[in-house]
Amino acid sequence: MALIPAEVAAFVTGASLLPLAALDEIRDATARAVASGEYGPAAAPEFDAARFATCQKAVRDAFHPRAGELRAGRPGGLRAAIGGTTTTAQAIWKRDGLGAADYALLTGAFLTHGVGVPARTPG
Repeated sequence: MALIPAEVAAFVTGASLLPLAALDEIRDATARAVASGEYGPAAAPEFDAARFATCQKAVRDAFHPRAGELRAGRPGGLRAAIGGTTTTAQAIWKRDGLGAADYALLTGAFLTHGVGVPARTPG
């Protein structure tokens, strides 16, 4: 199994500590971006199965202690938190292969709520 890079692990930890209201706002911002056509599945970098499994496991493990809280909020809250965080973690992991606009789009909602993301360095 692939090892998760330290900067991805730090992001996942930060995201998992966000208050429920912030996670809901990130969910809403993502939904607005999808509805406007600004954001779509093609923006996220592709991963092989092993790397994706490693990334998603790290996110699931980070949110596990809050599963009850997130399930008690809006319907789909836990799934949305895991999905949004996983997509952004993928972007951070493969940031140097993304264009600046795509990277900003994939990380911006978390940055707005104070979760640090590493800078993208053009490759």
